Amino acid sequence: MAQANALISRYPITESSQLFSTPQGNILIGCPPEILKVMMTEHVPMPDSIVIPGTLHKFNSSLACLEFPLYHFIFIQQGLARQRKFKVFAKKKICKKLKEMLRVTVLGPNYDEIMKVEANLGLASKLSKKKIKQVMAETEFLAPKKPDGKPYKLEEMIEFIPLEIGDKKTVYKSFENYPEVSIDRLNEDDFTVTCGKKLKSSLKITKPLEPVYKIKGVGISKKELASNTEFSVRCLGASEGFDPTQPANGFLFHINGKWVLWDCPAYLHRHIDKLGLSLESLDAVFISHVHEDHLDIMESIGNSKKTEIYTSPEIYHCMLLKLMPILDCTYKQAQSYYNFHPIYADKPFTLFGASFEVFYSSHAIPALGLRLEVKNGKQSSNFYLSGDTLSKRMIEALNKAGVYSKARYEELTKTLPATACPNYSFVDAGSGSIHGDPEDYADNPCNIFYMHTGKNLQNLPPNHTLLQAGQRVVIHK
Repeated sequence: MAQANALISRYPITESSQLFSTPQGNILIGCPPEILKVMMTEHVPMPDSIVIPGTLHKFNSSLACLEFPLYHFIFIQQGLARQRKFKVFAKKKICKKLKEMLRVTVLGPNYDEIMKVEANLGLASKLSKKKIKQVMAETEFLAPKKPDGKPYKLEEMIEFIPLEIGDKKTVYKSFENYPEVSIDRLNEDDFTVTCGKKLKSSLKITKPLEPVYKIKGVGISKKELASNTEFSVRCLGASEGFDPTQPANGFLFHINGKWVLWDCPAYLHRHIDKLGLSLESLDAVFISHVHEDHLDIMESIGNSKKTEIYTSPEIYHCMLLKLMPILDCTYKQAQSYYNFHPIYADKPFTLFGASFEVFYSSHAIPALGLRLEVKNGKQSSNFYLSGDTLSKRMIEALNKAGVYSKARYEELTKTLPATACPNYSFVDAGSGSIHGDPEDYADNPCNIFYMHTGKNLQNLPPNHTLLQAGQRVVIHK
């Protein structure tokens, strides 16, 4: 693959992406779903520059899945600390939409933007200003910071460079004995990268993309399909975007004969097909937030009917901004792919005979968790899903910094009490600065399932389990 002793090396990673490595940096042409996992598996250099082809999507997969290569650049490569910017090359009109997409996924929407969303969507004003201000305080505190402690603006992290057909642009300037690295756009999906010599890149995608891991799941039986009383949840995936061995978070509930999806991970259609369903057969799709390991935006679109989307208005707004560059469409056109059902934090509602209540978890962008109650004869079964949320250690750090109101702090410290346990709880165990920690639940006697982690957790307490892709949990029949 790589050419020995050359100033430039080419790695044909997939049909939809090629990597070019030079002494000054690495260029990825085409950015399909979970490309970071593919590159980790192949042990190739990681990019700091991405070129978006004219084919923006193929076989239900986006070719502009920029988020995790960007995270790798920021947090693993320490690109910002080295005073470098992540570079994105695309057509000028796409650059503008990609900038909006990354703004709301990396930094989140701002307060004024959120408070206009309902009017823009033709909805009655129901969002709580108090709650939104609190969530904004949390996201700002968790945003990537410059050495002076101020949050980075998007343009300080990413350089968007227009690249039209016929254009030639410098990617890296010459440095000492190393020549300039440039890229020529020959047409929609054909490019030439030059670093001392020229190498051509042509993307010709002839078949659907494949994940680097095996999709797991047992097909739904006729008995289960016909049941109007079962309450169960299937785990499509419970890992994260930096784990190449497993799929990211996605959960399929069976509630009183209805199929309810929580989040849209990469290759969702494959997961659903594996079970014997289709996206069109889902009765509701809940979106917790718009990070790419929870929302591969192209996977949220059905083939023959609009998808029934349930989420908070500001999260739906961010969804639309994510869809616009991939379909090269307007905000209104993006709306046409969904039937939107607005839901609001701490406002319980009934759906399919069950009681749903979403709440704001504490995360880097607006994000939701879930409390769910389903009748079981004269009794009820209760389920808790933490959503992506902070560890107790980080909650204490934010509280010490004055980020939380007294009421918000109490809410976050009492979300899953040891008494009055739900029947089952799925909790964030991803650790780090913006995720939960397994240690937070060590003394909890509830039935705890750990999710959002690629770690192989050992020596778990009784009733505690590491959630696995393909696993089915029956809450009641």
